[in-house]
Amino acid sequence: MRAGERGDQRHDPMLGHRRQDAQAQPPPARFVRSVKPGCAFAEQRAPRAHRKLPESLTTTWARLLLCNTRSAITKASRHLRPRHFSTALQGGWHSMRKTKITAWAVLAAFAGFLALGPGLASAQSKEPIKVGMIQPLSGPIAAAGSYITNGAKIALDRVNAKGGVLGRPLELIIEDNKSDPAETRNAAEKLIVRDKVPVIIGAWGSSMTLAMMPLAAQHGVPLVVETSSSGKITDPKTPGQKVVSRISPTSELEAVGAGALIPKLGMKKIGYLAVNTDWGRGAVVAFGEAFKKNGASIEAVEYVGQADTDFYAQLTKFKAAGVDSVVITDDAPKAAKMLQQMKELGLNVKVLVTGGSAWPDSIVQLAGAPAAEGAMFINFYNPYDFAMAGDPEASKAYVDEWKKRGLPWIGIVEGMRGFDAVNVVAKAIESAKEPTAAKIHAALKTLEARGLYGLNKFDQNGQSYCNIIVTQVKDGKYSVVAITPSAKLWEMSAAK
Repeated sequence: MRAGERGDQRHDPMLGHRRQDAQAQPPPARFVRSVKPGCAFAEQRAPRAHRKLPESLTTTWARLLLCNTRSAITKASRHLRPRHFSTALQGGWHSMRKTKITAWAVLAAFAGFLALGPGLASAQSKEPIKVGMIQPLSGPIAAAGSYITNGAKIALDRVNAKGGVLGRPLELIIEDNKSDPAETRNAAEKLIVRDKVPVIIGAWGSSMTLAMMPLAAQHGVPLVVETSSSGKITDPKTPGQKVVSRISPTSELEAVGAGALIPKLGMKKIGYLAVNTDWGRGAVVAFGEAFKKNGASIEAVEYVGQADTDFYAQLTKFKAAGVDSVVITDDAPKAAKMLQQMKELGLNVKVLVTGGSAWPDSIVQLAGAPAAEGAMFINFYNPYDFAMAGDPEASKAYVDEWKKRGLPWIGIVEGMRGFDAVNVVAKAIESAKEPTAAKIHAALKTLEARGLYGLNKFDQNGQSYCNIIVTQVKDGKYSVVAITPSAKLWEMSAAK
């Protein structure tokens, strides 16, 4: 007895059931002719090993697809019931229903083959271009990290809606540095070694960015720095500086933009309250020099931890020192707490908040209008005046989309950092013509792109020069005190 037979029954592999076949007759000729002539299946069912693929289907993907097509037809036919057919001894097949079902199976299988076949040849070229991003998504400054990430996603969706870059979509691979330098380095290592990203955006805080720079330089992966302000980052003596392209301003640039206002504001004796990081310490030095040049002096400096919430002791010292102004370098939630506690202590002095993260709308919401009234801020983007941005059209699109997605309004001036960073990376990849780290790094050196920061381009140390906008809470609302345009800062830099 042969395999597939038992007594007077023979197993038909195309039907998936046993049928009466007293004389073990071959399938009738009508079965053979039911498949289009010239098709690979228009033959008696020979052993699988003896059936040849069409000569035109010589590539590996074609062979795999054809085998899957055969499998699909066989599986589809096995769902048919014996009652759908009359046996060969009863005069042939119940052809109408069988033909319809088989035809649909063949058409469906080959439609998939024709659709996927040509696509497979170019599938590799359509794979997303990976872009790494590291932000503090947990820890004491998680809010800032989430705003920047959302801004980056808006830019990403906008780029991809226009066809992506080099005909391929961009994909953000986002890592949480947990507001910690060591975690930032770990995140960078994962993105570089495991995810093979050719470029990284990050990492909010200066200490965090400095921690990952040597590793990025070791692997030749360029860094687009969207927020960090420490002058060390673009100092040629700093390990890893050679791979940095920073779109955010240094504390020195902030001081240049705001310095001219100091005499007009009557700031003479200053108390400085700063976060105890590379950002805060660097800002104290940079603004200290600017104050000195403009006839003011820092009378007292107090540093605070990233997670601190009680500032009464430091503010009490300022009050005892008789300062007429307080300068703050910290994130928006902590700056709001400081203003509330100054109000409680009766420390009624001029206030300037640096760094760009705090702005009138956020501080009014977080601290309350009475505590925020009169406070001034150094910002880099005005969401109420699109014309102030380097690219007014992009500014409007960004604000409209931020509102459409229902994102917190107070985070919009932080989110623009991520928006500009993704657009800079996209333009660099487009210019590079190839998404490799070396080509992207080279493209960044000569890139010029107008964005929300202003004119994004980089000097010999990888530093860009953005708009510096001094804003103020006036009658509980946003107002602009002064602006130093990006173009003017570029002129000042060239003059040096």
